Amino acid sequence: MAKILIIDDDYEIVSLLLEVLRHDGHEADSAGDPVEGMRKVRQMKPDLVILDYHMPQTTGAHLFESLRRNQASRTTPILFMSGEASPETIMAEITDSADSRFLAKPIHLDQFRKTVKEMLSGAKTD
Repeated sequence: MAKILIIDDDYEIVSLLLEVLRHDGHEADSAGDPVEGMRKVRQMKPDLVILDYHMPQTTGAHLFESLRRNQASRTTPILFMSGEASPETIMAEITDSADSRFLAKPIHLDQFRKTVKEMLSGAKTD
């Protein structure tokens, strides 16, 4: 299945999503801050990044731009999640929203699974 990296500092959300993704057969890992997230992106080369909008030291939009400048994640689909920012706010802050989607928190697991499946349909999986 796919390699998926969650970059989010909310331990409860991350734990739930990791459990769901692993149950669905994916190789899933997480990072709690942008620095750790970029390090894991380079190591893991994920097929999908799930990115919280509100991050310590930066926003998800800034981290998104860093991911797009990084060779290992330049074309990786990115799923934004936020309980506070709207999709319009997030998409207005990024330069290239292609291969990007948005889900509001709290996450509805059926919608989460459907969105992940749709986003991975064009991603390379090993």
